[in-house]
Amino acid sequence: METDLMRCFYLLLLMVICDGFHVHGPSDPLIVQLGGSVMLPCFVETPLPMQELEIKWKRNDSETLVHLWQDGESHPDSQNPSYRERAHFFIEEIAQGNFSLFLTNVTREDAGVYKCAVYTKHNSDEILIEIKEIERLIVSGAHVISAYAGEDITLNCSVDSHIPAENIEQVSWMKMDGEILVLLYEHGEVHTDSSHERYMDRVEMFSAEERNKGNFSLRLKDVRTDDKGLYTCLAFSGAFSDNTTVEVQQLGFSSMQVGIFVLCALGFVIGSLILGYFSYTSFKNNDDSRRALAIQLGHVICPNITMVIVFILWGVTDGFLTEAATCSALNGVRILFLLWIALHLKTFEGYPRQIINRLAIQLQYAVITVVVYSPIVVDVWYNVDTGGKMFLLICLLLGPLLTLLYILYVITTMCRGRTLQKRASLSYIITELSNCLRICVIINIYRLHPGLLALALIPFLAWICFISHYYCKRVFFLLCILLMILEVLSASGSIYVHYAIADNVKEHDALTCVTAFLQILTTITLFISIKYLSGRVSDSRNTGTQQRLSHLVVFMFGSVVVVLVNVVVLLVELILKAQTGQRTVDLRVVLLPTECVFAVCCLALQISAFWKKNREGVIKDIDWLGLTCGCKPKHRDSPSQCDECELENLAPEAQPSGS
Repeated sequence: METDLMRCFYLLLLMVICDGFHVHGPSDPLIVQLGGSVMLPCFVETPLPMQELEIKWKRNDSETLVHLWQDGESHPDSQNPSYRERAHFFIEEIAQGNFSLFLTNVTREDAGVYKCAVYTKHNSDEILIEIKEIERLIVSGAHVISAYAGEDITLNCSVDSHIPAENIEQVSWMKMDGEILVLLYEHGEVHTDSSHERYMDRVEMFSAEERNKGNFSLRLKDVRTDDKGLYTCLAFSGAFSDNTTVEVQQLGFSSMQVGIFVLCALGFVIGSLILGYFSYTSFKNNDDSRRALAIQLGHVICPNITMVIVFILWGVTDGFLTEAATCSALNGVRILFLLWIALHLKTFEGYPRQIINRLAIQLQYAVITVVVYSPIVVDVWYNVDTGGKMFLLICLLLGPLLTLLYILYVITTMCRGRTLQKRASLSYIITELSNCLRICVIINIYRLHPGLLALALIPFLAWICFISHYYCKRVFFLLCILLMILEVLSASGSIYVHYAIADNVKEHDALTCVTAFLQILTTITLFISIKYLSGRVSDSRNTGTQQRLSHLVVFMFGSVVVVLVNVVVLLVELILKAQTGQRTVDLRVVLLPTECVFAVCCLALQISAFWKKNREGVIKDIDWLGLTCGCKPKHRDSPSQCDECELENLAPEAQPSGS
């Protein structure tokens, strides 16, 4: 009887102990990061006997077996294949009642409700754990695009996230080479004004409806050869970020670029070579007929106008408007330069000759100055106050305005049949004033050291020295030498100021070449003014054979070689950009030095002609200065004696009477 009572007591005690087993888990759903790891808690407070223990982890929605513990060990072979090697028990802690599951490399399919069921011989319990949300930010769309220049293309970028697309913080498109920002989406808005100037008004995203679906693809319009390369679509949302890349390659030439090739070839072959040959023949044969004049004009105008059109088309297709404008202006004003040289080759007579001689260099200086410096002023216009804007307007417009008034004055005076001898200094004075203002503008815009403003006084000193000829006519040619020294100092100072610009290396190289070219034009203007002020040089045509030959060589250099350099540089740039998708060099850095060489040749012809025609005047001025200073001049043969000696040397020897 006692034995039966004890047996019932132990049985009741065991039932009480077993009835205390209860499975615990998290009270809230879990939020998991995509690709990360997560622990699904499942435990009991009192350890259970290991011999009778069975643990099953299943998907509650599909009864898919995630993991199994049975007979004192785990059974990974029984797992569903999608969870194999990803779901693990904490084996060492099972004996202490920890039945949690560790899930690695979480995917979007892992979201859902999981059931942790614990079984013993006499009891069982279970708990549900929910993975409510898979935090993710996946950017996809990597692909390769091949296109022709001028086409519109779409760069795919799809963003998959656990948050609504309109709440994504930022999506940016970048061009990898150079880290150029193509387009920016931030806080629900597309910031088109943030795009780099190369892509301004050429890029856009899809509609807001498409973006809310995660479509952040980029539409790139009017593709250019320098658009070739890798593009990255980078998305940010909180601590998450991801990106994808799109490659644009195999950009063929557009119809516009093919037209550029054709125009370059026709312009150079027909305009420079064929017409150049006939022009050279007419010069050589002293042909003054209308046909010869038409050929010469065609040789000057056709290739240069063609290159003007070509560079404009290149600027439109490739988007380098400032660079294209400078190159077009150089080719356009070269016509004036060539016509000015042609004056020495018996090309023009009468009023056309006088107008070209007076205005060609001055107009060339004004055009290049306005074209090159206007974009710089426009860039800083909105960053300066009213006083700064007034300063920029005065500095920018005063020189060209005075040049325009001077041109009108010259044309009006010549049409009325009056001489310009007394106003020959106006062109040089206007040019030096423009030089002074140009230096002031650069120093002000780029915030250079104020002490550099002293360099702007050098053109002013040259101007003072130039107008002093009215009071020091006795030493006029000595003043010319002093003017040359001041011009060298002015050119050095101006080049130094432009080279001191450190904000943009590419721009400061181009501006340095521009200022060197403008200083050469200034010196040429000086000699043109001296020619009329000296009173010792007429405006007659150059009839010397040697001088005429040198002018012809320089003329052909400017009309053939310089045009050839422009053609070759542009075509090489187009071909290299089509292959690599990147710029090789700023064309201005190549073309401006070539133009400077041409201008220096013209200046050398002027200096040579000035010395040959005014050598005696310079010697007389030096002798007068020596006498004034108390120095005894060296004995020189009088001009008549020299002429007699030369005649005696040139006279033929007496011949025998019978010869």
